[in-house]
Parts: sequence; structure tokens; C-alpha cells
Amino acid sequence: MKFTAIVAVLASALMVSAAALPVDVQNTVALAQEVPTEAALKSDINETSVKSYIIVLKNTVVAQDIMTAERAIVKAGGTIEHRFTDVLKGFSAWLPNRAYRALLANPLVQYIEEDGESKITV
Repeated sequence: MKFTAIVAVLASALMVSAAALPVDVQNTVALAQEVPTEAALKSDINETSVKSYIIVLKNTVVAQDIMTAERAIVKAGGTIEHRFTDVLKGFSAWLPNRAYRALLANPLVQYIEEDGESKITV
């Protein structure tokens, strides 16, 4: 009887734990940002492609730095879509790969993410 009760409790705990796990692991939110290696960045770059990116600048940049970065993007063939000034400093833009690579090396850039949709499943 005690053995059956223990097994039932363990089985219940296992089912509750399993129910709390996400069904689709690809749609879970990562707690830490993955930093791609330089080799991964190079292998992912197709010289003729233009992609949409979110560019986040460091909090220490001033308006003149932002305008300089935007001009450089346009000069390299990119298009500024939206400017972000409230929560973070940055913008979204369509970038050719040469502009993307130049921004990766820019010391004013905090990070760059490819634009896209994300879903959170609970």
C-alpha cells in the first residue's frame, strides 16, 4: 500500500513537471543572448542579400553619432525604416551585407539582431 502511494505521488509529480515544460522548444524565450562566432557570421553572409535588422546603439551615443551612423548606412546602400529613441537608442534598417559588416565593427553599436517575428508560448 505504501509503495503504491509513493509511486502515485512520484507519477503525479512527474506529470506536473512535464506539463510545465514548453511543447515547442524553438518558441521558448532564451534568458541569455547567444553571441555568434565570427565564423558563423561569415558563413551566414550572402554577398548579394539585403536583410532587415534592428541596430541597438550604446546608451552613451549622442544625436550626432546616430546621424553619422544613419548616413553611413544610406551611403552603403541601406534604408532606415524606424528610429528608436524612447526605450533604447537605435533604428531598424534594410542593410546590404557590406553595411551589416561595417556596423558589426562599429564601437558605438551595442548589438544587431536580424528583424523578425517572435512568439512566446505559455
